[in-house]
Amino acid sequence: MDEFQLDVNTGFPKLRAAILFFINKIPEKLNRISLCKHLYYADGHFFQKYSRLITEIQYLHIEGSPQPAMFNEIMHSMVMENDIEITPLLVKERGPTGSMFVLKGLTFKAIKKPPDIFSREEIKVLNSVAMVFKGDMSLETRYYPNLYQHYTQTGLYEMITLLPLPDDGMRPHLSWKAWASKIFKLMWE
Repeated sequence: MDEFQLDVNTGFPKLRAAILFFINKIPEKLNRISLCKHLYYADGHFFQKYSRLITEIQYLHIEGSPQPAMFNEIMHSMVMENDIEITPLLVKERGPTGSMFVLKGLTFKAIKKPPDIFSREEIKVLNSVAMVFKGDMSLETRYYPNLYQHYTQTGLYEMITLLPLPDDGMRPHLSWKAWASKIFKLMWE
């Protein structure tokens, strides 16, 4: 048990740095689900290009989002080490008996800056995912449909298997668009 604690507290430096990167890049717009999805899409996009993960850790299919394995333990150790703050988000709502506070999730605040441990390619992918979503995950199926499909086709609480792009370099969803235009031409000819 003590060895496990040491690994969580000192290990996974790239995952810790990526968490700090996204919390610093998109302040006050991330909750647990959107943070995990940012990490997953950055890792998935990078894996499709370079056949390795940025964070060096696999993802589980959890209800609501893909989540890095050991995510809760790492977040706990980051709070204990004063890397981040996690506060509950309470919203005042009117109910049948009057006003009440409702827990709407958690908000994250970075206390430290991410360490400079990413390569140029890794930073490029992290920045592109942060710019595409900006904390809003409603466009995930538009920008990364193949990664979303990997997530949805994996059983609950199972590891998500990522695949590199085909050797021809074409993105799978773009090839479907080309195929659809050919069908459209056939129908009208």
